[in-house]
Amino acid sequence: MSSGVVIAAAFFTTTVALAQAWVPPAGTGAISVVYQTIENTGHRLTDGSLLEGYDSLSRGILFELDYAFTDRFSVSAGVPYIFAKYLGPEPSFSGLPLDECRCWNHGWQDFGATARYNVVSGPFAVTPFVSIGIPTHDYNYFGEAVLGRNLTELRVGLAAGQRLDMISPRFSVQQRYTYAFVERVLGLPNNRSNFSIEPAFLIGRKLFTRAILAWQRTHGGLRGTDFETAEQFEQFDRLVRDNNFQAG
Repeated sequence: MSSGVVIAAAFFTTTVALAQAWVPPAGTGAISVVYQTIENTGHRLTDGSLLEGYDSLSRGILFELDYAFTDRFSVSAGVPYIFAKYLGPEPSFSGLPLDECRCWNHGWQDFGATARYNVVSGPFAVTPFVSIGIPTHDYNYFGEAVLGRNLTELRVGLAAGQRLDMISPRFSVQQRYTYAFVERVLGLPNNRSNFSIEPAFLIGRKLFTRAILAWQRTHGGLRGTDFETAEQFEQFDRLVRDNNFQAG
């Protein structure tokens, strides 16, 4: 395993209040409850191969409130409750009792809030936004059965949307860019950029379908083979570089 082992845990990560280009009408509110399950089937080596026998399971429930104060300004806030458990037949890399006992670790993760202000409205919309992520308490971030990274973040971004009336008034596409200023660990930067494209089609008054293509680029962080000290290794999940692409 000279190529190094990537052992970052998978977390229930969510950007509270997906910063949409169109803001709801004034006085409109919504309460959302979202459930997510992540099954980790092992750890990925830096050469791309899978190291099996280190399975874990993460489940999360997000509670979120969104309210539009005006036709242009809205605020959202939410917090997820996380359940995490190490399942692998092999001894965990952390060696922590919570991992070795294959017990459920559970608790609140990070409180998040987002404010959006629509500057251009109509078939074409532009909405800047700012959001924060603050750990609800000083939870453990090292090991397999962890709640998250326990880091404070400030995120700024811009969402733009276009209704494609030339194709159909029910068809639209949105783009979103976010830059996250992440709390530094051991003095090392680990900020990131996120960009997404979301085409959507309104099927009926209460039903629509949406696709998403999303990219993430880390500005800083360490690769799996860059960790040189025990102090850095203990901060693995907070310092590891995470560049990815997702489609859904």
